[in-house]
Amino acid sequence: MLFAVAQLLGGSLLLLFGGEWVVRGASRLAILAKLSPLFVGLTVVSLGTSAPEMAVSVATAMQGKADITIGNVVGSNLFNMLMIVGVSAMVSALTVDRQITSFDVPAMVGACVAMWVVGFNGNISRFDGIVLLVAMVVYFAISYRLGRGHGTEEIEEFVDGVAGEPLETPTLTSKVGAVLLQLVVLAIGIGALILGCDWFVDGSVTFARRFGLSEAVIGLTIVSVGTSLPELVTSVAATLKGERGIAIGNAVGSTILNVLAVLGVSACVSPVGINVLQSIEHVDIPIMIGAAILSWVFLRTQRTVTRIEGSMMVLLYFGYVAYLLISSGALLGEAPMNGAL
Repeated sequence: MLFAVAQLLGGSLLLLFGGEWVVRGASRLAILAKLSPLFVGLTVVSLGTSAPEMAVSVATAMQGKADITIGNVVGSNLFNMLMIVGVSAMVSALTVDRQITSFDVPAMVGACVAMWVVGFNGNISRFDGIVLLVAMVVYFAISYRLGRGHGTEEIEEFVDGVAGEPLETPTLTSKVGAVLLQLVVLAIGIGALILGCDWFVDGSVTFARRFGLSEAVIGLTIVSVGTSLPELVTSVAATLKGERGIAIGNAVGSTILNVLAVLGVSACVSPVGINVLQSIEHVDIPIMIGAAILSWVFLRTQRTVTRIEGSMMVLLYFGYVAYLLISSGALLGEAPMNGAL
């Protein structure tokens, strides 16, 4: 049992470290390539902070642990929309760019609904995964076109804060060296993610069996929280620096990419697709859609999430986790029934 706890803690640290380095390398490469800053914030940074979810979900999909795969995606999205946005708003009220409320948040709601649709028959097939990946490419293209007119100051200042030193514009002679350096940073981050996800998955499965929890509950809680730590750190850090657009954009972008990229790739690599429990399809995914709509409603009000609204979101997340533990019998000292949460 102690070894499982050590695996969970060690895996979490490696996922956190790897996610930060992936964000750092990917963001700087994007700036060196002169990509749109809003595009970087909503896609490159979000994809970087979603790397732990990608690593864990792909690994569990290939191992046939579909409950952890789907639970990780749903649980991470709920953590993004309720805890990360909520905590960030409690630190400082979040005011966001009009594009986020008019395009990206509706896209987030649409992605959550798409997940419910493709899993409605109880299995997310490879074809469904390909459809999700095509939708991701379309989202990237539209996001890039919409964000082309924005300045670079906000994202550059944020990346400087993550890296710990200023990002200087390279000369022509030093640009190749700068790109190679960031590729090394990316490689280190990816290596940490691979090792971290291996430890984290093994520890979480052992933990689940020890306490009689189903793999679905573990995916919806422990695994999803652990893999969402990079998003939480990134968004809170951005809020403290006053860059609230990146804080909310990271959470929104990560939620979209968890469905389109993480679930899409996981479905493609799984030998038999990803089976979806009825309890997740009929309860947890609709709750995820409701959380997405709630986030949209809060953001539509003067494009701001207030501290009170943020507190409400955090309380809703804790209420959801309590519901999971009670329904699984964990808080009552009962083992769950086979196939039930």
